Amino acid sequence: MTPSVRTRHLNAWLEQSPLEFSYPALHGFLCARLVGPEQADWSVPLAGLWQGELDEKSAAALKSLINELETQADEAQLSLPSQCRLPSDDPESVFAPDQPLSQWCQGFSLGFANWPRPSNLNDPLTMQRFSLAAELCLFRDRPMAEMLHQAAPDAPALPDFLKRSRQGMKAALNTLCHLESAELSRREAAPAIELDAERANRWQGWFDKAARSRQSSEREQLFARIVNDAAPLFDEAFWQAQGGFAWNEPSARPVLAARAGLADSLRQQGKFAAARDEYLALLALCQDDPMGCRYPLSSLYALTGEWHALDELLSRFDEASGWVLFNRVLLAYVREGADAAAPLLTQAVAANPHIKACLLGSRKLPKFEPEGFHAGSRDEAAAYAMATRDAWLRAGALPWLRQR
Repeated sequence: MTPSVRTRHLNAWLEQSPLEFSYPALHGFLCARLVGPEQADWSVPLAGLWQGELDEKSAAALKSLINELETQADEAQLSLPSQCRLPSDDPESVFAPDQPLSQWCQGFSLGFANWPRPSNLNDPLTMQRFSLAAELCLFRDRPMAEMLHQAAPDAPALPDFLKRSRQGMKAALNTLCHLESAELSRREAAPAIELDAERANRWQGWFDKAARSRQSSEREQLFARIVNDAAPLFDEAFWQAQGGFAWNEPSARPVLAARAGLADSLRQQGKFAAARDEYLALLALCQDDPMGCRYPLSSLYALTGEWHALDELLSRFDEASGWVLFNRVLLAYVREGADAAAPLLTQAVAANPHIKACLLGSRKLPKFEPEGFHAGSRDEAAAYAMATRDAWLRAGALPWLRQR
């Protein structure tokens, strides 16, 4: 059954059922059942929500959707339906009942409410599971979202907080899906690694020198020292034991950060093949990409004209950040032309209007790439332009961008 036929059958059934449920809400409910602490019993697909019988077509459509979700979960590629985006013109309107993203979160929260009661709320795995579930329920309840916003460490403006939260939902969903197996594998297969004080101080010294250096070649050497020094401790068996979520192991974070810094340094020197390999290795070790390797890698693909690889990467990380959206625009412009790129540009500019100004040179760029950024910020715009402007030039897209 094709996705379009399946969705049509399910929408027709939902309109007639007593659930008062939308398709996004149904999708969210099934995702909550799928990623819960116990394996879902799909013989009763809507257990805890509705016990009635479905007609033959609706039952087949529901089974098709569940099978697709299970396949995506196995590959850590679960994502929200495409319509579940943050309204670009007014992000705070997302809490309205007719918004698909709010409906998805409402459905997820209903599935979450049917999770079995945990025996120990202080168990670290349970605490992490409930924290991730709370992220996925965020847009169903504005007061809860405002409370979490106020508790955020950096307390960005509410629209920026909402954008950042939406961007993290796919990673949270897939982390939940593999949380228990990854943690069990880590506990069983990966011995605890504790850094001795001498090695930790040595690494910190190299990190500090790299932070002060303005030469990417020197930074490459410093980060490579950390990676090489760590190799005897973190062997291949250790990384395999992390199950694709290596950032969850605190002892591995300095090494992962050093490898990310090494990849950035290689990219900045034009060593694109080596940088690409390093970014891809990090995305395999950390499938949820907490370090944000997807951003410079997507621009590297644009620079090297690897449009198919860029398309696959943007599909994997389907988010509404300015960096991703502007690379979607560039991809559409190269592949399909200006008419296809124009509506995407509207969305991209709404996500971060500073990026267009930086690409066109109407805003001065810093001498060096920002060390970090949050969605919608000027630092994101500067980092994107410095990493990607040459790709826009090579594609001949800047004159079109100026006209728009």
